[in-house]
Order: sequence, then C-alpha cells, then structure tokens
Amino acid sequence: MLFSYKMKDDTGFAPNPFHGVLTLATYKPGIRETKRPGNYIAGFTSADLCGDRVGEERLLFIMKVTEKMNYDTYYNHPGFQIKKPTIESRLRKSGDNIYFKRDGDYKQGLNFFHIDDDSIRRDLKSDKVLVSKEFFYFGSGAIPVDKFKINVPRYQSPYGVKTSNEKIVKDLWTYLDQNFQKNIALNPPHQWEEREVFNSLSGCR
Repeated sequence: MLFSYKMKDDTGFAPNPFHGVLTLATYKPGIRETKRPGNYIAGFTSADLCGDRVGEERLLFIMKVTEKMNYDTYYNHPGFQIKKPTIESRLRKSGDNIYFKRDGDYKQGLNFFHIDDDSIRRDLKSDKVLVSKEFFYFGSGAIPVDKFKINVPRYQSPYGVKTSNEKIVKDLWTYLDQNFQKNIALNPPHQWEEREVFNSLSGCR
C-alpha cells in the first residue's frame, strides 16, 4: 500500500534523503507511528510549498519503508551517526538524528530546525523513525505522475491518503526505477538556495 501526503516544507530535514538512506524522523507523527516496513510513503508538493494547486501536485519523494525503530535506537545506531546535525555545511545541518533518551525521557541534541516547543511536542507524539534504503527523492525537481492515478490528499493529512491498488503502485515504482536513479537526492530541496554547495558536498550528482 502507498500512503501520500502533501508537504509544506522541503528543507532536507524531513525527510532527510542524504547519505544513501532516506529517513523520516520528525514531523508527521501519525505516519511515523502507524506505517511499517513494506509500506510505501510518498510526499507531494503543495500550494504552501511551491504554489502547486490542488490537482497539480507533483511527486517530491517516494520511499519504501525498509526499517522502523525508535528515537533512541536511531540515535545510537552506528549506521546513522552521519545523520546527526553538525554546523559544517547545509547538508550536515539538515541531519534529523536529534532525539535520545536520558533518565527515561527524550532529550534533544543539536539541531537547526525543531528548536521551538510546539515542534518538539509534535515530534514526540511518536518516537518512531521510518528508514528507507529504497527511495526516489526529486526535491526541487519534483515530477508529475498524474497518469498513475495515485490518491493525493486535497489538504494536509496526518496519516496519509491510501492508494491500495497494488498494480498502480507497482507500475509507478517500475516507471521510476527505469527512468531515474534510486537512493540519492537527485535535486536539492526546494528551500535550499546553495545549489553549488549541494552539488559539491552531497555526493549525489
């Protein structure tokens, strides 16, 4: 099954599509809590993000969930240390590995996005992180996929809108697999201006 939602922000933070693994570790607690390995999740553009009106949304990313873990496991996992934010570049600042457990409660490490109380409360409604080693991320080069008849919500959807027709999902994935490179950020996020920094540091172009 595929679950779609509309994105109001695309900063490289949620999802974080860098270093060969796409992670959804913040925002969308309903999706992070309820989706499981084997599910597909797709993020689409919106009027808030880039002026795409209802019916004109484009595919910004799609992931097949390959792992699911809690924040503390993610924070301490040796494979995801590179997802911890640092100040050295815009790419590294976008890291989403920011929550860890201390004395039974979640604390927040260094980050450059969710520093306000409302964002922290929203993140902690679910401590789950969705991980994908099979994804396509188009970012600011989002593509139209109208011909595949994916169900896209008209407005924000906390749990995503389901496309349950497996043939539609398979056809979309096959099309993407045949025409685009997988498991890299093909373009910088919409809300990046430093295109040259992206090209030189991401290792994705």
